[in-house]
Amino acid sequence: MSPTPAATSPGTSQDDAARPGADQPAGRLRCDAARNRERVLTAAMELYRERGSAFTMEEVASRAGVGIGTVYRRFPTRQALLDELARPYFEQLLSTARAARAHPVPAERLEVLVRTMAERHAASGLRSGRMWDRTVARPLRDEYLRTVDLILADARAGGRVRPEIDLRDIGVLIWTLSALVEATDREAPVIWRRHLDIMLEGLRPDGHRPPATRPIEAADWDRMAATGPVLQLR
Repeated sequence: MSPTPAATSPGTSQDDAARPGADQPAGRLRCDAARNRERVLTAAMELYRERGSAFTMEEVASRAGVGIGTVYRRFPTRQALLDELARPYFEQLLSTARAARAHPVPAERLEVLVRTMAERHAASGLRSGRMWDRTVARPLRDEYLRTVDLILADARAGGRVRPEIDLRDIGVLIWTLSALVEATDREAPVIWRRHLDIMLEGLRPDGHRPPATRPIEAADWDRMAATGPVLQLR
């Protein structure tokens, strides 16, 4: 008579029931654990992209196709899971700032930084502002701000930025630009790109260059008006 498989409680997957010392080799268990961790992180990031941090651990487990116990073993609290989502974002943010600081023309470093951040924000579609206060982000965030302050000093010294512009002004510029990217990139990215040209030109002591991006056309605005609460201009 064949043995009856061990039952699992509702909401518990087979990976929750497995323990070292069972019939599965330890190497396979480690691979399964790593794979399940990635599934949990992928599911959590999908939910975060959809509605920010307003999701539950149960929703993460359901989307990942694992038991709730698997989620809690990897991430004991929801805060721990959100911190893990934030870490790679801030690591990339700091890497972007350091790469901009290494640009060979010091006066151009600020523009390189802002344009690179805007393009990456458009590519990722991540509402990053909601991650800004995560505990794990603080040391990375502080180093990022120090690096941006040095980049701003380079721009001032090179005559590319008015002397009264400070780090908070650059933070607001990036913050408002990020919101505009989120609002327009899908339907009419020319809108945020032209606005970026205008903003960067406005930082110059003698700003007078025309924007590099073509003018916004009625069709661009109409596409936005059809998909969101945008002011009708006609």
